[in-house]
Amino acid sequence: MEKQNKVIFREIQKPRSILLWIFISLFNFPLWYDFIQQIILGKPVGTKPAPDVFLIILWLFFCVIVPIILLFFSKLIIEVRDEGLYIRYMPFHFRYKQFLFKDIKNYESIIYSPLKRFGGWGIRINFKGERAYNMDGNKALELHLKNQIIVIGTRKPEDLKNAIDSQKKRL
Repeated sequence: MEKQNKVIFREIQKPRSILLWIFISLFNFPLWYDFIQQIILGKPVGTKPAPDVFLIILWLFFCVIVPIILLFFSKLIIEVRDEGLYIRYMPFHFRYKQFLFKDIKNYESIIYSPLKRFGGWGIRINFKGERAYNMDGNKALELHLKNQIIVIGTRKPEDLKNAIDSQKKRL
């Protein structure tokens, strides 16, 4: 069980990008087409059609379950507490990831291109070993730790930075 501390700042981000909807739709279009053709219309797809049960399972998983999880249950929680910055990217993190103030050498509010720097949004690592946790947008807080750089996407970069500033002054 995690030790609970006073939360100074909290931001909860949920996906709101139209790009996510477009990506899911484009990815699922061929499966929807196959499902409608073979299961609903009864016309086997291809020269060696997949068994109906297999197609139904694929369709349920990729066209129903995964989009529901991505669109309705994913969220990025950012918290500034007494001793550090905590993030949790649900449903992928079961516990908060903590970045203690004593381990943070420097931090700054930035505007960047998630697509160019990390190849997109989500939990990402680039070729330089930098790690990103972002939901959407191009604003973030860049943390310089002892051995790595962490970029945390935020819709309120100045509020987050001010919350960290106020806590670091206390230490």
